[in-house]
Amino acid sequence: MTNPYLDVRVAFALAKIALIVDPDDDSYEQPLGEAHALGLRDGEDAPPYPSVPAFFADEPALARMWTLGVQEQEEREETSCMCSFCFKDHQLWDCPHL
Repeated sequence: MTNPYLDVRVAFALAKIALIVDPDDDSYEQPLGEAHALGLRDGEDAPPYPSVPAFFADEPALARMWTLGVQEQEEREETSCMCSFCFKDHQLWDCPHL
């Protein structure tokens, strides 16, 4: 069993080293995307305003991407039952504005 947070942190460290060796290397973005995906996943199951995972806490870029993922998931949950036209609490096909 692996720890996905540790996997992302290791990939991020390797990407930072690769960036020093080759400034055009774009492997830096993959761990950031994975941190964002973990934030989306954690946003589904976590209480409001969960704390940043320990493996991301001291790395601002990973913490920022994880937090962004959590926020996006919370926004999705807030609007999932709303009309996409007027953002009221009814489904689109019941919207009186259409």
